[in-house]
Amino acid sequence: MRINCLGCSLVDNLYSPVDFKSKAYNKWNQEDSSGNGIITGGLVFGEELERISGKKYENILKDIIGKKLSAEKNVGGPAIVALINIAQMTYENNIKLGFYGARADDENGRYIADKLGSFGINISGYAVTEGKTPFTDVLSDPSYNNYNGERSFINYIGAAGKLSGKDLDVSFFNADILIYGGTALTPGLHDALSLLLKKGKEAGCLNFVNTVYDFRNQNINPDNPWPLVDEDKDYQMIDLLIADNEEARRISGYESKEEALAYFSGKGVHSIIITHGSEDLICYSDGLFFVEKGIFTLPVSKSAGDQMRALSSESGADTTGCGDNFAGGVYASIALQLENNKDEKPSLKEAASWGVVSGGFAGLHQGGFYYEKKQGEKLEKLKILFKEYEQQTGWSELRPCSPMQPKE
Repeated sequence: MRINCLGCSLVDNLYSPVDFKSKAYNKWNQEDSSGNGIITGGLVFGEELERISGKKYENILKDIIGKKLSAEKNVGGPAIVALINIAQMTYENNIKLGFYGARADDENGRYIADKLGSFGINISGYAVTEGKTPFTDVLSDPSYNNYNGERSFINYIGAAGKLSGKDLDVSFFNADILIYGGTALTPGLHDALSLLLKKGKEAGCLNFVNTVYDFRNQNINPDNPWPLVDEDKDYQMIDLLIADNEEARRISGYESKEEALAYFSGKGVHSIIITHGSEDLICYSDGLFFVEKGIFTLPVSKSAGDQMRALSSESGADTTGCGDNFAGGVYASIALQLENNKDEKPSLKEAASWGVVSGGFAGLHQGGFYYEKKQGEKLEKLKILFKEYEQQTGWSELRPCSPMQPKE
């Protein structure tokens, strides 16, 4: 099996703990989406903060975090973190992974390329362009929301802005599964998503999409839904859509994850998972690809949540990469199910459950990428969480999906 992943790769600079109740943080915090500051739980662009404030970004960052707090460097990005989790979960299987994105020939770019190579991920489609390799400063407050944790992201798009859907190497479509990971951070790819989905279907691939906060379109027109595909009919080319509650609501234009799910299913998305922080996630399958047919909910991992709350802020645990690892856990489970049971449809419940424990485990260490001391270490830890999750959760009754008409 071959899985190719497209999207943003960057270096995460993790700053923890940052006190979200401090005067320094709230000086730059914004309650709305006016574009005038950082967003708790959301993403803004560093270039935009510079433009609005007239200050250099380095000075803005020091103003927020102070001079003493140093960063932990890590590989980041919705696409690449998900792909690394797939690699860590499928290392014993003959599943070939490839990454397609853009970087510069600088220290950060070489750092990412080296990490990807260590997992056996093919980077021949990882283009080297001008500018700087993208980076994100992640501000993390582990004590936020009763120690469930929260983070804010400030992104420099850099070389990712150079990547265009028209320039994408055709080898990307030589795969069984195509993953479009957080393309809102790569504008040229995001605006060409419908074209890429079409090419994927023409090549006989499965199209999996996981979203990210679309600050660019939110800033352009905060009162309109964020564009994901060109036309409503293009949603039918998405075999699996993974989004968090905020992203699902902003893309659909509805106010709840249940309404958003009904919107996407009504447009023809074949299967959907919408996460909601520490609240239950909601899933849907039309039965075409997965064995399930209907809507069901699943809780988050109680074991991971208890462990996270028990950790002190000094331990370095935070929620960075939880959503990206969730997506990777889902994708890895699907790939393994297809490999091990070629004549049977995979289970969305099983895949979502591996996503839950993958996302939960990401909250038990610093940064989205877990550094293994030996190969297989992460998978063994995930297996323990998965067994505990199986004991925790029950299978809720499937209920029919009632498609909802879009707003006029």
